[in-house]
Amino acid sequence: MNFLVVLHSYLRWILLVLLLASILKGLSGLGGKKALTAGDKKLWLFTMISAHTTLLIGLILLLFGRMGIFTNPPPAGTSVMKDATYRFFYMEHPLMMIIAIVFITIGRGQAKKSIPDAVKYKKAFWFFVVALILILAAIPWPSRFGRPLFPGL
Repeated sequence: MNFLVVLHSYLRWILLVLLLASILKGLSGLGGKKALTAGDKKLWLFTMISAHTTLLIGLILLLFGRMGIFTNPPPAGTSVMKDATYRFFYMEHPLMMIIAIVFITIGRGQAKKSIPDAVKYKKAFWFFVVALILILAAIPWPSRFGRPLFPGL
């Protein structure tokens, strides 16, 4: 399972880079003078694929990882909602990431709609920005949990 934690962590960085690039592409098309290119569509697709892959690995870790629901449940009498660590890893992190991935998926879906390219860029931009904010809020930063930014190094 340690391999999956490391993979999940590194995919996070790939996703963040792709998401930032997608936001910049969306921003570049906000003026309305740029046509949506195949490269833009591919970037948005790779962003979505990266997000979904990271989600699947995260769900495996949530269920069967070091703090997994099935492998290491909270001790008897522990309230998940009162314990900050359990609440974060069992509720806040998964829920916010799932919502962020929904936004990424909707943002990527704008490329397939039959609407003007300027509208596609605008909608995708805002969906990707909201997703980025949610992801940044839900990352277990070292200052909060003492976990390294790059596990395995």
